[in-house]
Amino acid sequence: MVNISQKWQKKWEESKIFESNPDSRKKFFTTVAFPYPNSPFHLGHGRTYTTADIYARYMRMKGYNVLFPMGFHYTGTPIITMADDVAKGEKEVIDIFKNIYEIPPEDIPKLSDPLFMANYFKEDIKKAMKELGLSIDWRREFTTIDPEFSSFIVWQFNKLQQQGYIVKDTHPVGWCPVHHLPVGMHDTKGDVEPDIGEYVLIYFESEKGILPVATLRPETIFGVVAVWVNPKVTYAITEIDGKRMIVTERAAFKLSFQIDNVKVLDKISGSDLIKLTAINPITGQSVLVLPGEFVDPDMATGVVMSVPAHAPFDYYYLKKVSPNTQIIPVIKVEGYGEFPAAEVVEKEKPKNDADLKKLTELVYRTEYNKGKMRDDVLLRAKPEYREELKGIVGLPVPEARKIITDFIINHGLGRKILEIMNRPVYCRCGNEVVVKILKDQWFLDYGNPEWKAKAKRLLSMMRIVPEEARKDFEYALDWLQKRACARTRGLGTPLPWDKKWIIESLSDSTIYMAYYTIAHKIKKYNLHASQLTFEFWDYVMLGKGNVEEVSKATNIPVEVLQDLRNEFTYWYPLDMRHSGSDLIPNHLSFFIYNHAAIFPENLWPKGIAVNGLVLYEGKKMSKSLRNIIPLRKAIRIYSPDVIRITLAATADMGSETNFTETVAKSVTDNLKKFYDMITTIKGLDSKEFGVPEKWMLSRLYSTIKEVTPMMDEMRFREALNEILFGLSSDINDYVEMTKAEGRNPNAEVLKEVLETWSKLISPFAPHIAEEVWNSLGHNTFVSLEEWPKFDESKVDIKTEVAHEYHKLIIDDVKAILNVYKGTPKLVKIYVADKSKMQLLIDALNVINSGGNMKTFISSHKPKNSEEAKELQKIFQYAQGLGDEMKKIASYGFDEEELVKEGLSYIKYKLGLEVKAERFTDEIKKKYNKDALPLRPAIIIE
Repeated sequence: MVNISQKWQKKWEESKIFESNPDSRKKFFTTVAFPYPNSPFHLGHGRTYTTADIYARYMRMKGYNVLFPMGFHYTGTPIITMADDVAKGEKEVIDIFKNIYEIPPEDIPKLSDPLFMANYFKEDIKKAMKELGLSIDWRREFTTIDPEFSSFIVWQFNKLQQQGYIVKDTHPVGWCPVHHLPVGMHDTKGDVEPDIGEYVLIYFESEKGILPVATLRPETIFGVVAVWVNPKVTYAITEIDGKRMIVTERAAFKLSFQIDNVKVLDKISGSDLIKLTAINPITGQSVLVLPGEFVDPDMATGVVMSVPAHAPFDYYYLKKVSPNTQIIPVIKVEGYGEFPAAEVVEKEKPKNDADLKKLTELVYRTEYNKGKMRDDVLLRAKPEYREELKGIVGLPVPEARKIITDFIINHGLGRKILEIMNRPVYCRCGNEVVVKILKDQWFLDYGNPEWKAKAKRLLSMMRIVPEEARKDFEYALDWLQKRACARTRGLGTPLPWDKKWIIESLSDSTIYMAYYTIAHKIKKYNLHASQLTFEFWDYVMLGKGNVEEVSKATNIPVEVLQDLRNEFTYWYPLDMRHSGSDLIPNHLSFFIYNHAAIFPENLWPKGIAVNGLVLYEGKKMSKSLRNIIPLRKAIRIYSPDVIRITLAATADMGSETNFTETVAKSVTDNLKKFYDMITTIKGLDSKEFGVPEKWMLSRLYSTIKEVTPMMDEMRFREALNEILFGLSSDINDYVEMTKAEGRNPNAEVLKEVLETWSKLISPFAPHIAEEVWNSLGHNTFVSLEEWPKFDESKVDIKTEVAHEYHKLIIDDVKAILNVYKGTPKLVKIYVADKSKMQLLIDALNVINSGGNMKTFISSHKPKNSEEAKELQKIFQYAQGLGDEMKKIASYGFDEEELVKEGLSYIKYKLGLEVKAERFTDEIKKKYNKDALPLRPAIIIE
C-alpha cells in the first residue's frame, strides 16, 4: 500500500489540487497547531493533524473551497533547550535520536546548533505530513522567526499594548532557577503547565526560632496537637521578613525567589528539632515537635502541623509515634462522627502513603463541601482572640478559612507563600521549576475584566467539538490572570518597546492563522519586512487607512495591497481550529483572548475541535518506556491510510485513542477487502437484479444517510465504523444472499457500491480511495469528487428489516445447535399465528402512547381467563422487545411468508434443510413449545 500512497501523493502535488485560491464557492478555513521542530514526529503527533485533515477533505467534497495551511514554530525554549542537550552530550537525548528516530550519527552533532536543528526537523516533519497524506497548501508555509512574520507579531503586540492589555507588573510565575526565565507549558518536560497555588504559613514559636508550618487548611489550626518535621533532612535557620525561621534547605532556596533578603544563618538537623516544643499562636498551647519521614522537604517549608481529627496522614502516623496524644475535633460533617480522619483510617486500613493520599483527598473534599466549624471551636482560642473570631462558629469551611487566613496575616501570626501545586515540574533544561514573584516583567493581562468579558463572549459564539469540552474552556477563561509574555532566552521576535526581551512561544502563536491568508503573496510580491509597517497590517487585517497613503508609505503598489486585503477578507475568519485537549488551559484560551482583542466580531474564529491523547498498546508513549514510535516509521510499516484511521477514527474525539497492532491489522484487512473487490468485479457477468440487489443498494444509501450527519459533527469513530466495518459486513451478506440463490453478485451493483465507498472512505483513507476510484475507470481525483448524496428512491427499509429478521432466526437456530446433542438434519420453524402479530403491534402502540397492561387487555375484551392470560403474555413480551425487534414488528409482516422468502438464505447459512410452517395447538402439545410473534418455535431433528 506504501507504493499506492507515494503514487497519489506525487499526483496530488503535481496537480496542485490542495492549493486554495479565493473563488465564488463558500470557503472553509481550518488550521492545526503548528509544530515545534525540536524532534521528529512520533505516532502521538499524528492524531490532531489527521483529524483536521479528515474534516478538511470532507468539507472539500461537500463543495467548500478549503484552505488547510501549515507553518513551523521556532520561537521559545523547546528548540534551544534540545540543542543544548545535544551540545552537552545528554545520553538519553542522543540515544533517542540515534536508536528510536534513526537519525544518522553524522547528523547528530550538527543538531547542537538551534537553527540547524529547527530546519533539519522542519524538513523531516514536512515529509511526515506529506507521507501521511495531509491536504496542505504548502505555498503558505512560514516559520515564526521569518522577519515578515515578526513584523506581524510586532503589530499584534502594539495593538494589545494600546488597549492596555500588556502591563508591566509584579506577579508570580513558574521560573527556571538556572536560566532565570519564566516557564510555561511549552518550556517544561512533558509539556506540563506549572499550577501555582497558595499556602498559608502559621508561625509556631520555639526556642530555636519560628517553625512556619505550611497549610492549605488554616481553619484547622484549633485542632493542632503537634508539629511534624522530617528527621532525616537538614533544615536551615534563616532570616525571613526579619524573623528567625526554620525551614528545609530546599525551602530556603525556593523562598528566596518569592521573598526579598532570605538569609541562611545556620543549619540544624531535623532529628535535633524533635527535641523542641512549639507554641500554637492561635490557641497558646504548647505542642510537641514530632518526627515524620512522610514530610516532603521540597514542598512549601517542610514543616507541617498535625491535625489528626481531620488529616488521615496525621492520625495514621500519630498512632505510631505518639499514640496517647489527645485528638481535638474542629469541623463537624454530617454522616461522620467527631473525628472524620480517624474514622476513614480505621475503616479503610490504608497500607501505604498512596492509600493515605486518597483518603486525605476524600476527607478534605468532604469537609470543604459539607463541613462546618464546631460550636466549641472558640474554647480553643486565646481569650483575647475570641471576640474577633466569634463569627466563625457554625460557618461553612470555605468561609471560615478566609476569616482565619485574614486574621493570621493581619495579626502578624503568619503569611502566604506560593508553591507549584503539581510539582515536580521540570524545565526542559532539567531543573525543577520554582515560583518566582517577578518584578518589572511584561505580562499579558488575561485578568483584565473588559478583555475577559470579550473572550467569554467569543467562546459563547463558538462551536466546540466535542461540546462537553466547553466547560473546560469556560473554566480556563475564568481562571486565567496575568501571564509573562517575554523571555530573555530562545528564538523569536524581540518585544518592540523593550528589546532585551523576546516574545515567548505561547504569546506569538495566538493569531498567526491570519498570517497564513497572505503568507504566499508576501513571498510572491517579494515584500520585505521593512515594508510591512503598522499601517500595512492595519489596512490588510482591519481595513483601516487610505490605501493610496499606505501604498506611498510602504512603497507597495495599490493593487498589491488590495490583492492582499481581498485574500484576507475571503478566508477570514478561521472556521475550525484543531488541537489537543491538553492545550485548552493555555494556547487555545490565548487564541480566543487575542482574537477577541485584535479583530472585530465578524472576524472572530468560528470553532475549535480538540482530541485526546494517543496511547500505544494501552500505555502512554514515553522515553522511559522506550515505546515512542516515529510517525514516518509507522507509516512505512502500516501504510498512511491505516495510520490515519487507527489514530483518528477508532475513538471519539474527546477520548484517548489506543493504537494497537490488532486494530491496525483489522483496518488493513478491511481496506484490502475493498481493494480486492476491483478484481472480483472484473470477473463477474451477472446482471440479475433481485431482492439481494435491492437490499444491498438500500444498505448503501442508508449508510450515506447515517454517516453524513456523523461527519458534519466530527463523530469520526461512528462514521468510520459504518463506512469500513458496516459496509464490509453488508457486502459479505449480499454475496451470501446471491450464493444462496445459486448465482453470482451483480457486477454493476458492486461497482456502484465500490464507487460510493471510495468517496465515503476518501477523507479517512485517501490513497486507497484514489486507487479504487481510478481502477474503476475514472480519471478524476476522488478527493475532489462530490460527497455521496442520499437517494431515497434506492432505500427499501422493508427489505432491510426482512433481512435483519432472517439473521435473527439464523442466530436463534445456531444458539440451539450449540447445545444440541446429536447430528442435526432438519430445522423446523413454527411461526405464530397472524392474529398474534396484530396483538403485538397493538401492545406496542399502547406502550408508545403511555398506556399500561390494563388498557391493552380491556381494549381486547377477553372472553375468559385463558384469553386474558394470553394477552398478558403478549403485553409483557412487547415490553421486553429490543429496538431491532420493534422495528421489524412495526412493518406488520406475515411472518410465515417472511420466513419462506428467506428460506434459501437461511438454509445456505445453516447448511441444513429448513422447513417453515404455521404454529398450531397440536405442535404445542407435541413439543411442549410456544411461539410468539417474531419468536417462532424452533425444532431440530
